[in-house]
Amino acid sequence: MRGGLKKPEGRIHDLAHGSALPRISTQLRAKTVRRHSRVEHFGNPHKSGGGQIAQAVSGEIISRGAAVSAGNAVAAPLPSMIASASHQKLERLLDEALTKADAHKQALRYHAARHFWQRRWFNGPVRWAVGGAVALVIIGTFLYSWRSIPQLSMKIAGIRAHVTPVVPTYKPDGYKVAGPAKAISGAVVVQYKSAANQSKTYDITEQPSAFTSSMVSQNVVPKGSPVQTSQVEGNTVYIYGNSNDAAWVNNGVLYTIKNRSSLGSDQLIQIVSGLNP
Repeated sequence: MRGGLKKPEGRIHDLAHGSALPRISTQLRAKTVRRHSRVEHFGNPHKSGGGQIAQAVSGEIISRGAAVSAGNAVAAPLPSMIASASHQKLERLLDEALTKADAHKQALRYHAARHFWQRRWFNGPVRWAVGGAVALVIIGTFLYSWRSIPQLSMKIAGIRAHVTPVVPTYKPDGYKVAGPAKAISGAVVVQYKSAANQSKTYDITEQPSAFTSSMVSQNVVPKGSPVQTSQVEGNTVYIYGNSNDAAWVNNGVLYTIKNRSSLGSDQLIQIVSGLNP
């Protein structure tokens, strides 16, 4: 029925001025003023039965029950207080993120994973089993070399006996090293035995000495025993006794051969030639 109504008089800006919102200071004062619990004029225009809670905007009170207790009036938080609470929450989140940050650890694990001992499948019992197997192989190899390679055992025995031993370059056919060289009473002793007859052996002893060739004949060769002398590369070799033992001196080292294999003089001379450094 608007056609029967009279158009209101007045300027448009007056109508706009009458419907304009209050000033900012008035709005802030209205939001922070103390209100009694029984005042309903300034309450939320929405019905409380909707089951949803309105979101707070710039310190607005969204629930009278939460803002006011029975008989007491509580002021709404100021915008600065909300900003301070948000700042503290942000700091807590940053601290928690820094505490849980492990990107550097992930990078280290990635680089370490290139080595097989750092892989996941190599942890636990597998690592101990592989380590034990490697240790057994190393120990077995060392023991085999110790018994089968006379150079290694003779060097160690020479260090203990304070002499530089010479490994024989010749041994009779069918003979082999019986065991690692030993350091006995300041001398290096290595034994050879026959593969066909274990009782046939001969020992080579090397020890530092200040003897001369004549002193060897007087102090080493038993008196009254048959002696055969030979010159091997300028050194006098004495082959004596019924078992054909041998003794000679070269470069301050006294060499003796204890013959338990009935080796002939020719074989002994070849052994002596192989012991001249």
